[in-house]
Amino acid sequence: MVEFTRRKFLQASGIAGVGLMAGGLIRPSFAADESLYEAARKEGALNLYWGSYEQKTIEAIRDAFIKRYPGIKVNLLRQASQTVYTRLRLELQNNAPNCDSLGSTNILHYLELKKIGALLPYKPAGTEFLPSEFQSLDKDDMYQVGAISLTCLNYQSDKVSSAPATWEAALDSQWANKLTVGSPAFSGDVASWLVAMRKKYGDHYLKELSKLNPKVGQSNVDTVTDILSGERLVGLGAPFSFSLTQRAAGNPINVQPPTDGTILNLGLNAIPLKAPHPNAAKLFSDFLYDLEVSQILAANFWPTLRTDVPWAEGRSLDQIKWYRNPPQDLAAEVAEGIAKWKEIMG
Repeated sequence: MVEFTRRKFLQASGIAGVGLMAGGLIRPSFAADESLYEAARKEGALNLYWGSYEQKTIEAIRDAFIKRYPGIKVNLLRQASQTVYTRLRLELQNNAPNCDSLGSTNILHYLELKKIGALLPYKPAGTEFLPSEFQSLDKDDMYQVGAISLTCLNYQSDKVSSAPATWEAALDSQWANKLTVGSPAFSGDVASWLVAMRKKYGDHYLKELSKLNPKVGQSNVDTVTDILSGERLVGLGAPFSFSLTQRAAGNPINVQPPTDGTILNLGLNAIPLKAPHPNAAKLFSDFLYDLEVSQILAANFWPTLRTDVPWAEGRSLDQIKWYRNPPQDLAAEVAEGIAKWKEIMG
């Protein structure tokens, strides 16, 4: 009963500091109790397969977790969402799972894993701090929100005086040989963007885009690389947060939330059923909703996972016109979209 009261108090107040209980110190986390931490420490390791955040942000979250919970070695694999998912599926096929926590921007990965019974049900503490529309995504608690990702236009601010204000405006002939975009076959965020573009504008959008000879990378992060190198000037399906982080570092890049709708995509988090370190994975799932993690997200210009932690620069979802693809029929829409992409874009 004492533990229940302490836990609820810390959740309600959002306190991440150190408290006392009979016998000594408790861990400085609202989300995890001592027994889970001790079980995780006995496992000794945590293997993260993450595509939801760019390297700098997920490394900051990893380092905060290590500092908070000493004795747990964290091994991070940060690649595009499709890459980490493919690796996990290969491990499952060989009955040699190594992944403890899967962070992907493609909801289809989780629907497929759930269908084959490959996920461990777990409801982390702290999900009540999420925006209400993103709570309880799965009735069986097989996956939860691990990131809120915004996909917009970005551009080279030293060379572009007037960035395209809409997705359609980016198809103007003035941007021929000046556009960069990721691949929907590798990036969940780009796949989500592609589905939205086809819903809004049909395949005409891809046909017109193809005429402009865009550079096609893999992750949407590649748009930032291309812009900073000066190779391209405007990015489509581009990462809102990483672009702003680079701007804050003094680089000539900025974002343009399109007036015809920034695309919102959820990065999800789940624990494979046969994860080698399930308690460490649960501890990390809890930690994602810790006050400190949302502060890290704000510092890196990501939408925070807690409604009581403001975004950087006073931004919020209420200030942005956004659109999220409904999950119904999404698998077929993504598959059809990727096929059309390959057919039209080459």
